[in-house]
Amino acid sequence: MDPMPRRDRGRLDEIERDLLDDTKPLATALRKCIALGGELRSVPLREWASQELTGYEGAGELPEYRRVEAPILLDGATPAGIVKRQRVSPSSLPDFVAEHVSETVEMRSGVGLLENLVRTAEASGEGAVKISLPMAADIARLMNQDLDGQQIMDLYWGVSTAAIQGVLDRIRTAAVEIMGELRASTPDDEHPPSPEVADQAVNVVLHGGKRHQVTVTTAKADEGATASITPAGDRPESGWTKTATVWTVIGVIVAIVAAYFAYRQWHG
Repeated sequence: MDPMPRRDRGRLDEIERDLLDDTKPLATALRKCIALGGELRSVPLREWASQELTGYEGAGELPEYRRVEAPILLDGATPAGIVKRQRVSPSSLPDFVAEHVSETVEMRSGVGLLENLVRTAEASGEGAVKISLPMAADIARLMNQDLDGQQIMDLYWGVSTAAIQGVLDRIRTAAVEIMGELRASTPDDEHPPSPEVADQAVNVVLHGGKRHQVTVTTAKADEGATASITPAGDRPESGWTKTATVWTVIGVIVAIVAAYFAYRQWHG
């Protein structure tokens, strides 16, 4: 019995086509990754694709590729006119804010929203997206108390669309690498990758895990195949053992010492 081979291969091919086509929405390919993770019974693949789609709001650790550099800007009014996109140093913010705010922004929104932010900014001719600082209105009100004749109306990070596109590109590339690991770790393409192979692919790409030896064992033609992963430490050792190496080194040292004394005796 051959479980879902052609459907899995078709799904994998379809996802790769979507990912390699920059005109296709990344969100669509990630939804298909969730479906593939379900078919392969891979929890890590489903969870990663789902997290990228729904965002990391209130979640745990944020992937490093979702942190980007962006200046803190303000819009305000002075007696001379309106001020737009004036850069603000984090150190000029109130003390209770400055210690928690920097020019590094965590992009926690889902992929669909990030793609929409880029489209909207490009359509309006803006080269950046406004992302409000936490409690921006309260911070502006507090800072306005010390300003004479001036008023801060908005405080935000000005995140360039190129930086957001960079995040999306990293996610797309990670998905392509996971698909590539699935192919490379499944020698017999007549059978779908096992859950262990799928989990390993996610771990290698996203967490820098080590690749393990994957063995595909085919039983009977009508019984499909099973895949097993053998960690490097569990592989059979070669005939050349550590003990043999030690004795070889000792033998070399003895030979050198004997040659030295023979030389001394020869030359009296």
